[in-house]
Amino acid sequence: MFFGASMVLGTLSGWPLQNRLAFASACASLAVQQFGGSLAAPGWGDIADWWHSVRDHGSRDAYHTSLVRRYGFLDELVPTVPVGAVRRAAATIARYADVAQVP
Repeated sequence: MFFGASMVLGTLSGWPLQNRLAFASACASLAVQQFGGSLAAPGWGDIADWWHSVRDHGSRDAYHTSLVRRYGFLDELVPTVPVGAVRRAAATIARYADVAQVP
């Protein structure tokens, strides 16, 4: 679901296939790290946080160098998103314990 939605976003935005596939893979990877079905979908803040942590990582080993090269196009997409902004969606159904009991 997340991979497909990310591919559609990239396609509608006119991105090259290589960038669409990379973006879709990153979004799907971030989504499966959380519980919640559709609530696990990463927001732009989640994507920005991940990209900034990869880009600004102190180590310049082959793995991080390849990530920076592969996802460098994200610099154009998320440069102004503050870290921690626009996070994943939150559930709108309250748990029974969260609801105040009305007499």
